[in-house]
Amino acid sequence: MVIRFLIFITIFSIVKAKDISYSFSIDNQTPYKKEAIILDVNISQLDHSQVMFFKFSPKESNDYIFTQIDFKEDDKYHNLKHEYKYRIYPLKDGNISIEFNMIKLVTTDNSVAYAISGDRDNIKSLVKKDIKVNLAPLRLSVKPIHQNTDLVGDFKLSYTLDKTTTKSYDPVYLHVKLKGKGYLEPFEIMHSSKKYHVFAQNPKVTSNSIVWNYAISSKDNFVLPKVVLNGFNPKTKQSYKLIIPAHKIEVKSVNSSTLVDKDDNPLSSQDIDWSWIGWLFSYIIVFLSGFFMPHNIFKRWFNKKVSSFDDKIALAKSHKELLTLLLSSNSSKYREAIRLLERVVYNGESISLSQIKKRIRR
Repeated sequence: MVIRFLIFITIFSIVKAKDISYSFSIDNQTPYKKEAIILDVNISQLDHSQVMFFKFSPKESNDYIFTQIDFKEDDKYHNLKHEYKYRIYPLKDGNISIEFNMIKLVTTDNSVAYAISGDRDNIKSLVKKDIKVNLAPLRLSVKPIHQNTDLVGDFKLSYTLDKTTTKSYDPVYLHVKLKGKGYLEPFEIMHSSKKYHVFAQNPKVTSNSIVWNYAISSKDNFVLPKVVLNGFNPKTKQSYKLIIPAHKIEVKSVNSSTLVDKDDNPLSSQDIDWSWIGWLFSYIIVFLSGFFMPHNIFKRWFNKKVSSFDDKIALAKSHKELLTLLLSSNSSKYREAIRLLERVVYNGESISLSQIKKRIRR
């Protein structure tokens, strides 16, 4: 039945377009939803008295997505041949039609010779006639999959959790990788809850894998829930489950004064960092000294105070230490550096400490 359908398309093309021939072949006319099919298209020039060029592609549609995976061209004189290969994923079940765009460009030898006679400073346009070619659609009968299916294809799931014991607001890091053959699109497998907060980067998607990186933090003990992905392999027609088991995370409390973000753990009076009073006193002295101290002496004293804070920045040995120091300055000029440090401390991003210090010195 499939072969007869393809023969009909080829014969129809020859009858409608006597100067070209074209054929389609697919490896599966009754795929499951989101199961890949391979489409091969061959277009050949029959009228060898003309110069031809071809433009071909499936039409965009909400019913399917496609990717061109191969292309070959045989551009012999007046005998052009194109071979295309596409991977197509139907996105809905039922009967769908794959439609095509094709343009045949016809010109003459004289026009081609004139166009290529120009140099880079005198490019000449090719005089041609663009002719739209109407191609019959390719029809598929797509089978449904189970409603709760997360993955269509043959996939494996792996993960690493760096630790199961941590300190308050010190994140644990979860790395997850999904790899295999089949339909892939970005999605999240971990979300924040009332018990913990999830810091997530955008999933990294390739043609055969998705990688997630999560940083999860909390004030108290919490449980990372079990993750279950329901898969279906259309080749074997078998369902399967990919599982990340639940993990209990023990969180040890720490003195809240050592934390950068204390919003979730208000300080008692004995834990309050009173160092800001010293900074305030210093600024008052600087202000009054402008009136009572000779200008040259005041300038040398002020520069010494500034260099003292710069020295503290230079001596900071960790991202968290530098973040605490810059926050204590309450200065807007460190806003960008603070944002970068928060991405490292809370999101687990990799930005070198020396690089951030260079930004501060600019």
